[in-house]
Amino acid sequence: MKIGPNLRAVVAAKGVPMDEVREALGWDRETLDRVLADQLSPGISELLRLATFLGVGISRLLGGDQESRQRAVKTGKDERVGVDRRNALHYESLAQAFAGRHLEPFVVELYRDPACEPDLSRHPGEEFLFVLSGELQVTVDGEPFHLEAGDSLYFDSLLPHALTSLSESTRLVAVLYKGESMLQLTKGHGMKSLIEAARLAPRQKVVLVCPDPGSLKAVNKGIEEGILETVFLVGDPDRVRDACAELLVFEKQYRFVPVRGVGDHEREAARVGVELVATRQGDLLMKGGINTAILMKAVLSRETGIGTGKRLSNVSIFELPGVERLIFLTDPAINPELFAHQEAASAIDIIDNAIQVARALGVERPKVALLEANEVPSANIPTTLLEQELSRRQWPQAEVYGPLSYDLALYPDSVRKKGLTGNPVAGQADIIVVPHISGGNFLYKSWVFTMGAEVANVVLGACAPIILTSRSDSDLTKFLTICASSLYGHYLHREG
Repeated sequence: MKIGPNLRAVVAAKGVPMDEVREALGWDRETLDRVLADQLSPGISELLRLATFLGVGISRLLGGDQESRQRAVKTGKDERVGVDRRNALHYESLAQAFAGRHLEPFVVELYRDPACEPDLSRHPGEEFLFVLSGELQVTVDGEPFHLEAGDSLYFDSLLPHALTSLSESTRLVAVLYKGESMLQLTKGHGMKSLIEAARLAPRQKVVLVCPDPGSLKAVNKGIEEGILETVFLVGDPDRVRDACAELLVFEKQYRFVPVRGVGDHEREAARVGVELVATRQGDLLMKGGINTAILMKAVLSRETGIGTGKRLSNVSIFELPGVERLIFLTDPAINPELFAHQEAASAIDIIDNAIQVARALGVERPKVALLEANEVPSANIPTTLLEQELSRRQWPQAEVYGPLSYDLALYPDSVRKKGLTGNPVAGQADIIVVPHISGGNFLYKSWVFTMGAEVANVVLGACAPIILTSRSDSDLTKFLTICASSLYGHYLHREG
């Protein structure tokens, strides 16, 4: 990923001193010089931090102005990235720099291998093949089609299909139509960067407990968009096939993990699903058609669970209209109160969870606002005193301040009017921490339903991210949740 010229152009357009870029990334001058000279490629987390700091999408850094306008993107013959699959197939993308594309064009080299069974594929969308040289047999839903140089074939790719080279090698152009890309549905550059980063990160293995149509549709989108590699379907295979017959379109990515013949099917499925994550066969744990309390009890089991001793908490990641950064809200879903037994230290896990997921998504040193109705500590509102105590604590990876009112946490104009300038968090908060679940829930629903904000959710505190989607969540919210959880899982793995 060479970004030197594009980074220079963005920095110049934004008027940001290059030294500030270097400091935001924690680079020395040599590292920055090598990145600018295209001698060193930044990692995924560094790309996210750059995009977040500069207020642009990752696609702007990867493809420059031409790509971000999405009018026309040239891919030179020496710019194509090739992928080999076993010894029978080599393909190169013809449009990897065009973000949010609906079409996936490839040039494909297929080799004859009598000892190798052709892969049977099935995926939503449509496919077009044009043979450049050689002879090819394409079998679509059991019907064979013989193609020679100059022949083409267009078909519904949801039907099972396989390609076999009849000559020593066959060269063809393949164009896959994926339908509407989630990148096209997102409105702001923050969520677009979230998706692009998740696509660049290693693909994850998700353990889906008690699959139902809603959860299976979500993981299918994760597979289709290149976020997920494998999905463990934990439950009764017959029930899953009956309930989700039309959605089982990625057979090569599914791994059925049967749970049969037990009195309490959900509890056993939860135990098996958690065990797959505990033994590192799966990277993410996802709730399907199972009671949340049953799944969480398995997660927190002292004998077989995946708890870390920290409080579990939910962090909701928002792109709010008029706010030029992602906002992290905690906790609107799991913990009734920030402070257990009215002790300030009990809130540390919830705050630290939010700090870690913000860092995973590109915010190097998050600014954390401890929210209250008033910014003046008062014995009449005991949580304000506890928040004041927390803000005096040393936080090595964040700036933490409280209490702060909602307007003072997010809006610089309010900070100026109330004379709170110079505060390290006021008007610049990345993370909003609420004292009670009701306040978090009110904010969450007003931002989503009234403001139309885009949101992803991550449950943290276990040894792997947990995905708890709701039936009321939109398809975009479920997909963004998978992206955010994937990036946080990648961060956990990288940090050890």
